[in-house]
Amino acid sequence: MAGRLLLYITLVTAMSGCQQTTYREMGAVGKADSQLERRVDYRLGSGFYANAPDCAALRTRTRVPRAFRDIVEQSVERHLATRLMRVIGPVRLRRAESRLGIDMGVVSDRRVFARQARCPALVEIALHEISDDYFVLWAQRGIAMTLTMTRIADGKILWSARHRASRSDGGIPLSLLSLPFSAARAARFKNDPELFASIADDAVRRMMKTLPDTREHGFTGRSLGVLR
Repeated sequence: MAGRLLLYITLVTAMSGCQQTTYREMGAVGKADSQLERRVDYRLGSGFYANAPDCAALRTRTRVPRAFRDIVEQSVERHLATRLMRVIGPVRLRRAESRLGIDMGVVSDRRVFARQARCPALVEIALHEISDDYFVLWAQRGIAMTLTMTRIADGKILWSARHRASRSDGGIPLSLLSLPFSAARAARFKNDPELFASIADDAVRRMMKTLPDTREHGFTGRSLGVLR
């Protein structure tokens, strides 16, 4: 077990500086998956261009600690704003749920919201993994998530992207003299309070590259009182 861990750390450390992000359509035939590969899987629905949304509401589908949830939601909302004319973030959406007496987890309530807010799409965040590994000489943190955009009227998936982003520091010491340096780097990495936000933003930014910019088509949207 220890030998496998050392081998994995060595491989990750060696490859972390030369990774390039690859993009692959979901369902496409390709090479076997690799844990060391930095890849974004995505799918753009056939109906996206036919009726591209000018607005999307945003919510998190999975239960995670609020601190992590807020960081990811803020990043997704910020990047979505570079793709759509209007984005209704999670805070405003929860406020709208309260004022309208609806639950966005219920299909019929989503349609009520879409009509009232004139916002035809919903983007949901599914967080699959939040990792924080620390082995004294080496540390790694990562996040895996899926973003899915659906058309509220019929539930059709317009766009989806899945990605895992991670970073690590420390490493296998080459001598006893380098051992404390590896330990110090790993400890500093683990205790960096801004690191998770940066990793999450990396993941979201890469996934958003697969979502077309609908603002180019001149769509407009209006905010209603329930969202103020």
